[in-house]
Amino acid sequence: MDNGDGTITDVNTGLVWEKQSFDGSVHDVDNTYTWDQAFSGHVATLNAMSFAGHTDWRVPNVRELQSIANYQNFNPAVSPAFNTNCTPGCTVTSCSCTQASNYWSSTTYALNPQNAWFVYSPDGFMYAISKPSNGYVRAVRGGS
Repeated sequence: MDNGDGTITDVNTGLVWEKQSFDGSVHDVDNTYTWDQAFSGHVATLNAMSFAGHTDWRVPNVRELQSIANYQNFNPAVSPAFNTNCTPGCTVTSCSCTQASNYWSSTTYALNPQNAWFVYSPDGFMYAISKPSNGYVRAVRGGS
């Protein structure tokens, strides 16, 4: 459900997700981050600006991130609420964008702690990748 403030609430999990835009802002779908920057750059910025009136934004764990995958869709494998009206200049209140690529989770890969899990949005599958690699971030709040 689109909350009208740049966020989407997943009615199944109760999690509130950051929408992404195509406007050059902190929410821009083209912004990439290393795993560390996902926390220190993206999420820290959202909390500092009290995005959508909240300061408890975080990087989702891998299970949370996979919960927004919609396997009836492909490239990206997300529900339309996460990929609607994405045109140049659109903001988080007028569109919702999803990059067809790697979205970071906060979950470290146990077999190799230099890696972290991500969800690959074209197919919704999970993979592990080196933390210094670039990926995309969609912040979340609520839940565990």
